[in-house]
Amino acid sequence: MSLLKEFDEKNLAVEEWLSWGGITLPHVMQQKGGSCFSVIEYEPYERNYLTKKLDLPHFRRGWVMWNERQHTLTGDRDFIVIFWNPFETKINPYIENTLGDTVDKKNFLKYFGDEVEKIRKEFSKVTRAKLLEYQELMNFLTFSLTMEEKEVQMPEVPLYMDALLSQDVQFDFKANDIYINGKKLLVLTLPTLPSAWEIFDKVKNFPYRYVRRILLFDEHESELELKKYAGQWCSGRKIMLREIEKEILGEFNGYCWNGFIFRLDETEYETFRRDMEEYLTGKEIPFVFEHYNLKDVWWGSLAGLFLANITPPLVGFNSAEEFILHKEKITANRQEHRFKQILEEMEQEKNVSNGQV
Repeated sequence: MSLLKEFDEKNLAVEEWLSWGGITLPHVMQQKGGSCFSVIEYEPYERNYLTKKLDLPHFRRGWVMWNERQHTLTGDRDFIVIFWNPFETKINPYIENTLGDTVDKKNFLKYFGDEVEKIRKEFSKVTRAKLLEYQELMNFLTFSLTMEEKEVQMPEVPLYMDALLSQDVQFDFKANDIYINGKKLLVLTLPTLPSAWEIFDKVKNFPYRYVRRILLFDEHESELELKKYAGQWCSGRKIMLREIEKEILGEFNGYCWNGFIFRLDETEYETFRRDMEEYLTGKEIPFVFEHYNLKDVWWGSLAGLFLANITPPLVGFNSAEEFILHKEKITANRQEHRFKQILEEMEQEKNVSNGQV
């Protein structure tokens, strides 16, 4: 993987920077470089953190997941983007980075379509979930690109999506700013995954995109990547290093970005930025208002643009479900109460086994 080169202000043909090609299956966007992605719309559900409900595949290098909330003043919609960049060579007739059995190059599109359908079915076990098709897929990408509620009509042959979805949008790329249809983007990076729901309430009167993205590695790839990054830590104290590494890696590992994107009038931009700075500081939530890296971060927030905003180090989660946005109505107090209940139940079982009433 390599970074997108710095945006060339002399070339304002945005479609040259977008990877979107054509909708070659009803629910699959095939990209210009051979990669593809699908979008699942789902309803965030209240997860029971004491159990693991979803059986999602063990992803590996070449797979990426975006989790995006699109907020307007009329409501919220939540999406999961599953992306795959097939690794292939001229001498090998098979794809090298599938999630299971080998797949012939000629069948990669059907394979991917089937895999995302499996993932959708898994989500359907715990919440409402559907794969976006054709016009729905275009509407999702339109809002991601413009943050406006409008519809670009799908042509009879759904190709050249890069040009079609950007042709009527006015982009103005300044040295360290981006304007879309006359409004200025504010990109807020959150280095950790905070309790986003409280922030949602804070910014509910402004349209926004909240995006989580992770470039994935399998277990072996994660261990190698971590050694590259942390190999010089705790020199001469390997036992301590192993203990530290245990806390970094999980079952779901990769380069992760998490943040908000707002599109604001010039007149409200600075007031909003100062208000958010004061709010996040008061909540002791780490944050960065993107400036020099603004373009790279914004490109990387868009579905399918996996070559932008590649930022180590590795981040590990216990499961893919832990990474995905859920309803957080299980507050800290409720979790504490539940743990107390479990301890009480264990104590009662112990008393019963000892013959006590």
